[in-house]
Amino acid sequence: MRVLQFVRANLITILTIVGVFSGLAVGIILKHVKHQWTEREVKYVEFPGELFLRMLKVLIIPLLTASIICAIGTLDLSLSKKIALRAIAYYGLTTIMAVSLGIILVVTIQPGLHVKNKEFSKTLPEVRKVLTQDTLLDLIRNLFPPNLVQATMQQYSTKLENNSHPYFKEHDLTTWTPVEHYADNTNVLGLVFFSVILGIAIGIMKEKAKP
Repeated sequence: MRVLQFVRANLITILTIVGVFSGLAVGIILKHVKHQWTEREVKYVEFPGELFLRMLKVLIIPLLTASIICAIGTLDLSLSKKIALRAIAYYGLTTIMAVSLGIILVVTIQPGLHVKNKEFSKTLPEVRKVLTQDTLLDLIRNLFPPNLVQATMQQYSTKLENNSHPYFKEHDLTTWTPVEHYADNTNVLGLVFFSVILGIAIGIMKEKAKP
């Protein structure tokens, strides 16, 4: 009975572990069954995993916004300042640690050092020409999305276009014209900011906000 209770209480964890080892075993078997797999055959094999990832992704935005709104809405506003300061300190500390780790790994491991320049240049995406101040302004703009539905699918990014004026230099980006552009990427920052503001408004309304 205890074994059954343990299995029922930890069923998801057990199935996750079984799934990981099963996937590892199937991958090793498939690698030795056939020397080289075509792209279409790989797509067929990864199809169940693709469906699983799609189901996870579709839950991100509803869970994110709902959890933030509910958490802040039920929070004691007198404690909000302390929590906000701790959250900012935590975010800043973890960001500094992540950047430091990235710099250390790049300097020590030097990824891509032994890849030929011609092969590497083919895989590189096109670099977006943009100024630092444009990036900072885009960050602030994305805090205030004009449309919440659009924020779930797109985020704002400034795009510079080179004018054909003969006096405009190719390398001088300050002479290029900034153009409004929306990239196909979820504006998580805007959704989080909106959820925080809505949660604070609900917390201030108290009894009126319960419905």
